[in-house]
Amino acid sequence: MLRDFVRKVKEVLGDVEVYLFGSFARGDWLVDSDVDLIVVSPRFRGLDFGKRYAILRKFLPPNRGFDILAYTPEEFEEVKRRSIVVRDAMEYWIRIA
Repeated sequence: MLRDFVRKVKEVLGDVEVYLFGSFARGDWLVDSDVDLIVVSPRFRGLDFGKRYAILRKFLPPNRGFDILAYTPEEFEEVKRRSIVVRDAMEYWIRIA
């Protein structure tokens, strides 16, 4: 599921970083848990978050919920310092690309 997503995103965006976090990364997911991802790409520069999500959602499987945070590399460095959600995720995330 995630391998296909990463492959397709790389075809469109080139060099990206993708991090899995939340219950799937911690190993305490439930049947109805969503998948939490952070996607970092320089190609997001100049795009609002809605457009970024529109690019990414085309590659998501329809049978599971996803929460995606999409950042430029510069934004990602900033949120790693300021966002409680991202700082918490850094403790257990898994880089998958």
